Amino acid sequence: MRTFLFILFVFTCLFSAAIAQPNKIVVGTVTNQIKLGPMKGNKNLTLGLKNIAEEAILDKSDKLVLVDDIEPGTYQLNMEIVYFDIQQTSTGISVFHKTDNETIIRIKGTLLLDGKKVKDYVATGTSSEISTSTMIIDEGGGFNQASARSALKKTIINLIDKLL
Repeated sequence: MRTFLFILFVFTCLFSAAIAQPNKIVVGTVTNQIKLGPMKGNKNLTLGLKNIAEEAILDKSDKLVLVDDIEPGTYQLNMEIVYFDIQQTSTGISVFHKTDNETIIRIKGTLLLDGKKVKDYVATGTSSEISTSTMIIDEGGGFNQASARSALKKTIINLIDKLL
């Protein structure tokens, strides 16, 4: 009987250690540190980034649990948007034209645990949009919201993977 209880105790300990509890995380401050361009000081960009970060954390529900309040043992993710730009490359021969718009975003993330910095990382994300036409039409390298959202989500997922 004692051996059975001992074996049961050992398996219970091993089983509980094997099942890891997901980490609690809260999205902290999001600041816009862009120095030049149309996105400088844009508050909507910071609000959108916070929403996308929360969505990305919910997608990683096996490793992370999103919480609203900071408790002891809860990670806090603070983010700074460092760079946001659209690079446009155009090629054309006669009436054939190809434009490649690439959205580039850099976000610096700081992971805190109980108010102490655990790790820093700067993640870079890109998203491309290619358009071709048979006439030369100037698009002006405009802002494409879908491309920017895609680049932001890729960057945040990369940031979370590197920090945790």
